[in-house]
Amino acid sequence: MGNENSGSVRNLVQIGAVHGGVHFREEHVPPGQLSAEPVNFVDRVPVCEALDALLAERRGARAACVVISGINGVGKSALCTYWSHRVIGAFEDGQVVFDFDLGRRSLDEAAEHCLRSLGVDGDRIPLATDDKIVLLRSRTKGRKLLFFFDDVADLGEIEKLLPASEDSLVLCTAREDAADLVPDGVRPIRLTALDPPHALDYLRRNGLRARVDAEPAAAAELVDQCGGLPIALRVVAGLLQRRASWSIARAVRELSGRRRRHFHKVFSALDLAVGELQATEKELYAWLGVFPGPVFSTRAVAALADLAEIDAESRLAELHRTCLVEENDQEQYLLHDLVDEHASSEAVRALGAAKRDDALRRLVGWYRLQGAFADRMVMEPSRLRVVDDDVAGENPFATREEALEWLERERVNLLGIVRLAEESGLRVDVIALCDGPLWALHNQHKHYSDTLGALELAIRCAREIEDPVAESRMRSLRGQLLMECDELAEAQEECAQAVAVAERAGHRRILASALEFQGKVMHALGEFDGAVGNFERSRRLNEELGRRRGMALQEYLMGKSFSGLGRHDEALEVLRAALERIAEFPEDKRTPGKIRVAAARAHQSLGQHEQAIALLQDAITTTRERQASFDLAEPLELLADSLAATGQPGSRDCLNEALAIYEQAQSPKAERVQRKLDRE
Repeated sequence: MGNENSGSVRNLVQIGAVHGGVHFREEHVPPGQLSAEPVNFVDRVPVCEALDALLAERRGARAACVVISGINGVGKSALCTYWSHRVIGAFEDGQVVFDFDLGRRSLDEAAEHCLRSLGVDGDRIPLATDDKIVLLRSRTKGRKLLFFFDDVADLGEIEKLLPASEDSLVLCTAREDAADLVPDGVRPIRLTALDPPHALDYLRRNGLRARVDAEPAAAAELVDQCGGLPIALRVVAGLLQRRASWSIARAVRELSGRRRRHFHKVFSALDLAVGELQATEKELYAWLGVFPGPVFSTRAVAALADLAEIDAESRLAELHRTCLVEENDQEQYLLHDLVDEHASSEAVRALGAAKRDDALRRLVGWYRLQGAFADRMVMEPSRLRVVDDDVAGENPFATREEALEWLERERVNLLGIVRLAEESGLRVDVIALCDGPLWALHNQHKHYSDTLGALELAIRCAREIEDPVAESRMRSLRGQLLMECDELAEAQEECAQAVAVAERAGHRRILASALEFQGKVMHALGEFDGAVGNFERSRRLNEELGRRRGMALQEYLMGKSFSGLGRHDEALEVLRAALERIAEFPEDKRTPGKIRVAAARAHQSLGQHEQAIALLQDAITTTRERQASFDLAEPLELLADSLAATGQPGSRDCLNEALAIYEQAQSPKAERVQRKLDRE
């Protein structure tokens, strides 16, 4: 053989004499085990920024450790892969990826995989797990490595694999929250579903831009059907790509009622997650499927499942840890839309019909009682109520503000409970919930369409149980809402029926109330003489019943109608009497302000704007103290008129604030205020 070589060889050594064996050692190539960067990745900017910031922190001789948790299909692995590719240059010694497969692969397997990835020959890897971990620490010390551990079942084991190097990072995904590992230096990040704009962006990036933009409403509904879950969005994107002739609206129809079939991977993963729960948590998960809405408090769940509050709290905490329930910033728990559907099916499967019925009655009863307490804290305790007129026990709400906050927070659930009670034949409960908490909430924060629908159910329930007193009351309340929505013809018809039913019932107090509501509609229609007649008759009935507050309210309403007739001096006289009488009820903070606003209107009509301004400013101040935003709109609008009439500044600011309040409540009065602003 000569000294020349031709062709390709792996190892070439030129030597003279050889004594002993020849050993070839290749230089270890840093591992690069990341899978391809995910295509069409959207959003997650805040999470990526948090990871970037963590990477820049100094930690001493310790790797950073992050646990990304969330339900299956929320995009945990895709996020980790996407971000890892963004920062791959920071880890010059390589990236190691290992899938724990939710506990099907062990810590021992993970340690061995990491050692082999870092170039340790198999015959040099110890047999014992602890020895493998010691060697791994030695091999990673001072190096810049990224470890990505996917689908970790036991987060406690991950700390054993942490490199003793501040330039390394361990990134994990898990279906359990890692908040309890914060003291150990772990950074927990809980991933939730995509919000609608980003979910729509995902569909657009998957070749559906033209179809999404052509059917925006249907696309929004499709995203809602998917619950913003990336895995579900991927399924529907594929479905629409395969069915090129389908409109998005047709895809929505296909998914409706058949999501389990299309999203079987999601539901199978949820089956697995629930199957691994302890018996008590598994049962509570099924109970959550009975709940009428996706958001619930610990106390409501305790009532539903017939548990002590502390037991409900501990079991919910476990469901939260396993990412089956989420928690918001109002001390409530919630279910992702697809999880809610899965829990509902678990309730049907695991709980008998009798147990579900008992649970519903407990839940309706709890909301009825809590709502009655909140109503009494927010509104006048002695006001007319046709159900639950006397509630025993200590009020759990310490302040009016606390009660109102509860009513607003639980509004969706209260509406759901009303529907549930009606479907379950709990008709008296429907009436009590509408006459109590929902009416109290409406008086402070307007939600017209929802409350109108609930009152329709209450009228039906009152007729079914042949309770004319309740029917008259519910019709009066509905008439009031219709009047506020400028549906005056329907409001007039509803209130006329309320008066007729009350007359037949022979109930003086309910008749006085029905006459009042009918009078208010007459006033809105400009029938001021008829309105005064109704209010005067109602005032006499209240006087017969010894209800002086009722008399004051009717005098206030009479004053408004006198102004409508142009009898402004007479209006001011009766309004002064109303203000004096209502002073006997210092707990009523709302009515004096309303009387002052009515008096201000009369002064404006007489050209007495300075008197009007003083009254309106007083009313606005006390209303702000009550934090009753809707009640501010009218005096603000009137104050703007008087300020403009006297050439004083501030008119536009008042109108802008009034407009925002009316728009928030979806009140038709917003158009009137907007016209005033346009004229300025």
